[in-house]
Amino acid sequence: MPFNRESYKQIATQGFFSEYLPPCFFLDKKGLNYVPPENCDIIQPYCFTMSKYDQADSRRNIYIPELGSYLVLHEYMWNNNLLKELIDFTKSEDYSFSPVINQQGQIYRFEQSYGQTEEVLEESFEICSDYIENISKKIIKATGAKLILKLDISNFYGAIYTHLIPAIIMGYELADSEYHQSQKGENLSPTYEKYSKLDKLVRRMNSNQTNGLLAGPFVSRLISEALLTRIDKEIKSENIRFVRYVDDYEIFVFDDNTETTKSKIDLILRKYNLTINNEKTREEKFPYYINKNLNKLFTDLHIDEFDNEHLMDMFNSFFTLENKGTKGAIRFLLKSLEKNPIDISDSELYKAYLLTILQNNKRSLIKACQILIEKKSENFCINDKDITLIKKILLRSLQQINDLEVIWLLYLLIEIEGIERDDDIIIRICSSKNELAQVMLLRKGFISQDLKQTMKSSSTSWILNYELFSENIITEDEFKEKLTIHQNLNMYNKLKQNGIHFCEFYQTNWNGRR
Repeated sequence: MPFNRESYKQIATQGFFSEYLPPCFFLDKKGLNYVPPENCDIIQPYCFTMSKYDQADSRRNIYIPELGSYLVLHEYMWNNNLLKELIDFTKSEDYSFSPVINQQGQIYRFEQSYGQTEEVLEESFEICSDYIENISKKIIKATGAKLILKLDISNFYGAIYTHLIPAIIMGYELADSEYHQSQKGENLSPTYEKYSKLDKLVRRMNSNQTNGLLAGPFVSRLISEALLTRIDKEIKSENIRFVRYVDDYEIFVFDDNTETTKSKIDLILRKYNLTINNEKTREEKFPYYINKNLNKLFTDLHIDEFDNEHLMDMFNSFFTLENKGTKGAIRFLLKSLEKNPIDISDSELYKAYLLTILQNNKRSLIKACQILIEKKSENFCINDKDITLIKKILLRSLQQINDLEVIWLLYLLIEIEGIERDDDIIIRICSSKNELAQVMLLRKGFISQDLKQTMKSSSTSWILNYELFSENIITEDEFKEKLTIHQNLNMYNKLKQNGIHFCEFYQTNWNGRR
């Protein structure tokens, strides 16, 4: 993979905002030019919630790091070749099915990479030709196994101890030895010093916390995958055969000593401050990997032009799979329809399916929004009754503090021109704590003078406060006071002077930020 300054900038900009956000959120490349001093301010990241896509409908936190600490970290990684070193290290073993970078040097989106199979699809299920190839690899690796032990790491991102970052390249024992040397003031190896500094800068993005990486930025995903690659090497040294997708392990057991195998893995994980989630541990007996190829099912059902009967057959097939426990089947269908648009004779029926999914299936909400936006540009008629329904779903999501759903439903309303400046829903959003949604409204010019004052008095996040500062709604002194800014002020002034914002509305590509 070619790795130069331009590819670094691409990774830095692509990897700032979570891939789950609408494409109106992006980091302008020009923003990379205003790196603050290395001792930049420690400012809280912005946090929002999204569905975990499981049957319990639990939530997870996703973060947007404060820009200054993010730029300092990336500049350090570039200057010390750490981005390339870590990416290359993740490729040093072949147990992982969760690559971070493709051959063109672009970040893999979770939905593009190889994910879970069988009855669990989740957000990462792949819609590409690699699916069968990857299943084949797993079957070959499991040759002769009596059972498969499925293990999951408890609270993986939250449990990562950042002081162990030097152990990624050096291994635990050598890194631990150098740590104790550092405590005695002895000389340290350049590798330990370099990765110890990386630990320090990673912590600055997370309010200086030593436990946990911020879920959201690509750099966290890279570091976590590299750490798991180190753990893979230790599991391999125990003559254990396995595969892994992110922190989900499938261990191939060839004898009756399942507990012994599990204990060996547990000891390795505990050394790295990680534990097995026993509630998710399960054994799967032969036959393994009974293939539910949803891609083939979709291809078999796909025709050149859909009448009502064929459209109902397609949706009913995937609805039935979802009801029978193949969670993520509906989302897979929508992702396939997004990638392979269909000609339909009755747009009202298609719209009815999409709006009903929007109402009833949170894990498919983003994809339903995307298709509705795309179809709007094809004269897909979305009427006042439809807009009223979308607003009701948005208000319910707002009440339930389902942040990402609110953001996407608002984005949908904006893109289909279903919201106006005096809309009551704007007041409701401005009275909430969803400051990303407020940034969207502010950037679209939907905020009245009275509401700007409301925002000014209640804003807490770095991103909303910067947008208020950039539009002169708050003064420089107020901006400094709200975020306790000292070292990063010059950076923000440069961003303001150059008209750089973090939210823009124009034609975008779903697969890239801009």
